[in-house]
Amino acid sequence: MSTPTFRNLIIAYTATEPGRDALNLGIAMARTSGAHLNLVTVIPEDNVYAAVYPSDRGHMPIIQQQVREWLEQAQASLPADISSSIHTISDSSDAAGLLTATQQLNGSAIVLGGRRGGLLRRFRLGGTATTLLHSSPVPVALAPGGYQNQEKLSWLTAMFGTRPGAEAVIQYALAAAQSFNLPLRLVSLLFLDQAQADSLPDGIETADLIAQVEQFGNEQLAAQAADMVANDQAATVVATGKDVHDAVEALTWMEHELVIFGSSRLASNQHTFLGATAARILRHIPSPMMVIPAETT
Repeated sequence: MSTPTFRNLIIAYTATEPGRDALNLGIAMARTSGAHLNLVTVIPEDNVYAAVYPSDRGHMPIIQQQVREWLEQAQASLPADISSSIHTISDSSDAAGLLTATQQLNGSAIVLGGRRGGLLRRFRLGGTATTLLHSSPVPVALAPGGYQNQEKLSWLTAMFGTRPGAEAVIQYALAAAQSFNLPLRLVSLLFLDQAQADSLPDGIETADLIAQVEQFGNEQLAAQAADMVANDQAATVVATGKDVHDAVEALTWMEHELVIFGSSRLASNQHTFLGATAARILRHIPSPMMVIPAETT
């Protein structure tokens, strides 16, 4: 696997609250890795199928000018230490346009803002996020509603289970933590009833989770994880509960962390696919999250 990098981020920018959330997360990721930010806005494609009377297409230059002004204002608001450029692209959908921009600009990850939701629903996935989380060839990061942090990320948290894909997220997270010099938390969720939870032995947070890394990853990853734990560069947590809500609510969330998920076994090779369990988890977490493509190498 090549070293994880945020070198060239595609920021899905609109002059809206989700757009500003995405921009803030992009700044935090750039300060973590030295990345360049590409602020991209997708403009509806002007074609015969557009929902506008065919003879009245003079509105497009006006839209393009307004979008350009919004992008320039966003770029002007960036901290002085952030490298950036602005781009517009025309396409039939925001998701398709962002994928095209990612290809043209050699993007290493796409950063989105989530739809604003209720107090207990930190993430709401709009159509663009849903499409990209199930089809992107690069990692997709999503900021929760109201995300304001612009400081360097302070933690990476990798969440994995017992299904195929665990090895990829463990490997990616270990490499990312070392590449960006960040502490790492490896989290495994166990869904147990109260009797089963009470019978868990002491020390499961480290010993059993390292064993899971070996079982669902490989011996090399387990040794790497154990070494990082021994050197206080990583922590291990087994979160237990009768369901996703209980297990996730038992976790303590770190300030300025990024939560990493692997893709579902349903993903096509080298593309993202947000699994059902991960989709349930993100309803309950307050931190930004990122889904990496299947079999990231």
